Formats: sequence, structure tokens, C-alpha cells
Amino acid sequence: MSPKRNLLRRLQHLEDAAGSSDYLVARQRRQRQNSGEILQTFLAYKLADCAEKMALGIAIGDPLTLRHEPDNSYDPNAVQVFWKDLWIGYLPKTMAALITAEVPEVATGLEAVVTGLSTTSQRDAFRLQISIPIAKASRRLKELGINSAFAWDFDRTSGPDKMRLVARGTETAFREMQDLLRASYEVGKCGYSYYPTQDGRHYPWYLSLTDASGRAPADEETIEQLIRSLFGVSSESTSQRERRERLEELEKKQEEISQRLASTRAEAALARRELERSQSQQDKLTKQARQQKDQTMQRMETLDLDLSIAKQEVDLAYKDNEALDLAKEALENTLEQMQEELEFYRETFETGDYYLESSSGFAGDGPGDPDIWLTQRLLDGLQELTAQLKPRRIVELVNQLCPDSLELLDSAWKSADDAAGFELGDRLFQLLWRLATEYREARLDGKPDIVGLQVFGPSAFAARESQGVEKNQAARRARTFTYGDEEVVMWQHLKIGVKDSAYRTLRIHFHWDPKAEKVVIGHIGKHLPVP
Repeated sequence: MSPKRNLLRRLQHLEDAAGSSDYLVARQRRQRQNSGEILQTFLAYKLADCAEKMALGIAIGDPLTLRHEPDNSYDPNAVQVFWKDLWIGYLPKTMAALITAEVPEVATGLEAVVTGLSTTSQRDAFRLQISIPIAKASRRLKELGINSAFAWDFDRTSGPDKMRLVARGTETAFREMQDLLRASYEVGKCGYSYYPTQDGRHYPWYLSLTDASGRAPADEETIEQLIRSLFGVSSESTSQRERRERLEELEKKQEEISQRLASTRAEAALARRELERSQSQQDKLTKQARQQKDQTMQRMETLDLDLSIAKQEVDLAYKDNEALDLAKEALENTLEQMQEELEFYRETFETGDYYLESSSGFAGDGPGDPDIWLTQRLLDGLQELTAQLKPRRIVELVNQLCPDSLELLDSAWKSADDAAGFELGDRLFQLLWRLATEYREARLDGKPDIVGLQVFGPSAFAARESQGVEKNQAARRARTFTYGDEEVVMWQHLKIGVKDSAYRTLRIHFHWDPKAEKVVIGHIGKHLPVP
């Protein structure tokens, strides 16, 4: 018998031993060593070199050691395989590059185990099957399919003569998959898959299917339903398609939400415009009510005077003689009519019918002067309304209420637009209102600029900047504004907030013009730069 035929018989004996007790013990050992994932690979020998390796006595279940050889002149990613400290070969190039990059333990020695000895289908080579336990697979290894969860797919390298399926999971699950498909199809080649699929993913197992005619099954859906009925898992191609469809559905929903949001914003803008119109109408009604109140009070004063005169005339008539009874009776009738009219106006004044509603007007029981009390109520209401307004809208409002008090430069309007995200609108309204009223009146009375401390308080008013700021040329230029034909440096400013936040910090730089009797504002916005 020729040596080659004898060697093939020995190799066939090894393949037959795959179901032996040695093979089962090796598989159990591999499962005990693996607490994470298992990476499958192999060593391939030409048939001429097989006898030498067989003579070493390598058996299923033997431990192996894998070690990176960075000094290899042909491949810096080369990984050597040692059996009992004896070098027996190198891992395939693609697998060696993957392990070197993703499994750092290979630098000092990575444990593996022999799990199979077989020949190729053409009987021209010998393969030593290797399982490598990976305690914790990296993200890239998991993306390539290196994990223990059961998964399967159609291999797109299949041809018209056969359908190739690939699977990942335990050997028991793979055998169950074979038994399931054998009931309906012819299962050809099957076993370890040593190379990645067309999409680069790693599946340790493969099998080939043909139908009764010896051709590849035409209906993939039937095969998918069979495997899903046993394992409850769709093919990864189907799972990817379903994920894409789900993503498209979510993108459509996101588009619908965006459209709804745009519609809601438009409705909110319309509501704000309606509110502004309502506020304008409310201002007009408030003005009319104040005029009505003034007229009513003047009428009450007139009636009080008329009543006093009437009483005096009645007393004189009684003292003169009873001949004046007719005149007395007439005067008493007049008196009675005046009293009724007075009572009517008193009731009107007390109930507040002359002024919108009693809950929002001055009903005679407020403290101090009714005009002052009503004005303060209106200011409080405006301050609450301005809490949500943008800085530009607040500036426009104060400028309308005090048209001859402020002179707003173009730089002030621009900086107010840039500070559109500022959130403390009520504080801004309060400072601008006092600047246009109390501060201006004080300066008209001849008081110095330091009066701002009394009007605004030391935490909100600063008559100058620090010496470091005033001496710095860049800071000086930032606080210099063009007013008419002059360049005016505005050191005076009002302060809101101290944090470096455009939402809660704001500065108002201004200048008093005694000739125009106006407060000139050059900046309403973020904190100007400092050295």
C-alpha cells in the first residue's frame, strides 16, 4: 500500500473519531474554559507535510498557546501556534490580523484548544481545528459576529446548484438546525466555516442545501420559517431589513412631529400677537376709565357744594316765616333730588362701575392717592407681562410709554436683537422704566450722575468702570458709541447678573445729554469685553 493511501486512511480515521469520546471530552473542556465567547480558526498543512505533524501525536483536546510575532519579516501581525512548547505553524493571515488587533493577551500567550482534525473535501490538505476562548469580546469582534448568541443567515456566495447557510452558536444548536432541515432538504457539506462571509461577519458553522432536483431551494421564506419555528430567530438579513424599515418609520414620525412643532410655534406667534392687541385695547380702556373717574369726582364735589347751599337756604326759610312754606317745600324737593343723585354717584364710585371692573380698578379703598395706586398697579402688571418678552420688545414698550425720555442709538437696537435669548425681561423693564422716569427727573432737577445709586441701588448701577477696564484700549473702544457727530464713551451702566451667561446677564450703557434732556443709550446686551 502506498504511503499516501496509508496517510489518507489515518486521516479518515481521525474524521471518524469526531464523534468519539475524545472529541466529546475536548468539546466539554472547551466549554469549561470559555466564560465569554469562542473564536474558531484552523491550521492547514499540505498533504506532504501531514505525516510529520501526525507523528507528533497531536490529539483532540490538547492545549495550544498562541503568541504574536511582531518581528516577522513577512507579516508583522503573524501569530505563532505552539503545542507543548513546540512551534507547529501560523494562524491564517486575516485571522492573525484580527486577533493581534482585538485580543491583547496574544502578545504574552493566548490559550487555545484542539477541537478537530480533518482533511479538505479534495483530500489534498490536512486541517487542525482550533477554538480560542475570548473572555471579553471587543466591540469590533462582536460586530463581526464573535459571540455565543445563536444567529444565522443566507450566505450570498451561494450558487444555483446549492444554497449555503451560515450559523453562529453552540455546536448542539447547529446540529439541531441540521436535523430540522434534513427533514425537507438534502444537507450536503457542513461543519466549520473558517473564512468570513461576503459582508465580513464571522460564522463558525456552515451547511449546504439542495432540493429534490439537486438545485438550490428557490423559496428562502420557507427555510426562514422552519428555522424561526425552532429557534425563534430570523435571519440577520431579515433582521437588518426590519431594522431599516423601523428606522424609516421613525424618521417619518420625526418629520410629522417636526411639522406639528412648526404649526404649534405658528399658533403661539399668533397668540402672542392677539395678546399684544388685547393689551393695546386694555390700555385704551384704562385711559377712558381714568377720565371717567376724574369726571365723577368733580361731579361729586359739585354736588357736595350744592347740598351745603341747599341746607343753608332751608334753614333761612324756616327762620323767616311760615309764609315761605311753599319755597321750603320746593327746596326740600330739590334737596331730595340732589341727595338721590349724590347717593347714585357714591354707589357708582364705590362699586367701580365707571372703571372697567372693580377687581382691576381703583375702588376707593386702596392706599394713598388713587392715581398713584392705579399707576403702580399698571406697572406691576406690565412687569409681569414683560417677563417673557424679548429685549427689543421691552425697549420698544418703554420707548412708547416715555417717548421723550430716551434716545436709543442703532448700536442699542442691534445689541438688544443679539440678546434675544435673555430670560429676565421683568428686570430689564424695571431698570429701563426707572431710567426713563426717576433717573431722568433727578437729572433734570440738577442732581449729579451719582444719583443713580439712589434710583437703582449699588448692585444695579455703576457710574464708572474699574481702572483696568478704563485704561485698556480695546475695552474703551467697545464702550465708545457714535452720538450725532461725536464719539461718546459711556462708562455709566446698569447691571443684571454677574455670571458669564447670555441668558441671565445683561448690561445697559448710557449717557445723560443735558441739552436734549434725554438719556442716550448705546448698548443693551451682553457684558462688554474686559481685559
